[in-house]
Amino acid sequence: MLAEPEVLQTAGAKRFFGYWNNLPKDGVVPDRSDFSPAGIASLMPAVTLLEIVSEDLILQRLAGTAICRVMGFDPTGMNALDLISPATRPDYLDLIHKQISTPCGRWNILRSRHDNMVDRAEVLTLPMHHRLSGHWMILSYFAALDPVAYDPGPYEILGYEDTRWIDIGAGVPD
Repeated sequence: MLAEPEVLQTAGAKRFFGYWNNLPKDGVVPDRSDFSPAGIASLMPAVTLLEIVSEDLILQRLAGTAICRVMGFDPTGMNALDLISPATRPDYLDLIHKQISTPCGRWNILRSRHDNMVDRAEVLTLPMHHRLSGHWMILSYFAALDPVAYDPGPYEILGYEDTRWIDIGAGVPD
């Protein structure tokens, strides 16, 4: 059992980590088959699940209702890379690659635009493996923090203010 990371700011992120931490592990990560949305039902509106198919395809497998409301649409089935600004995409792919190369948790303060506002969110992402497909998956919890600016335009992830790696037993990227 891992200690709760000190960097977590919100009660929801702490509960999300606790749930993931208690899942059975094959090595340092749980298998997708052990994840049950019912286990974190009250958090599910703010949860996403991504499947890393290739460098060019990261499938949005699940998006909670609060996520869909903020985005203004349901991204389930879409390529998550299409939701990230072109300027931020290389950084995002680098974060994903690092997270699955050295299986670890990732904590971010994320900036995104929706409803013509730029806001900040605490995001906790934790890896899982999907034994049936052989793909890595990323389970994430989003906790809204505060709006920071007016910026007309469609939903888009604009970038990261802060990133911290969380050691889950395999170390952390350099």
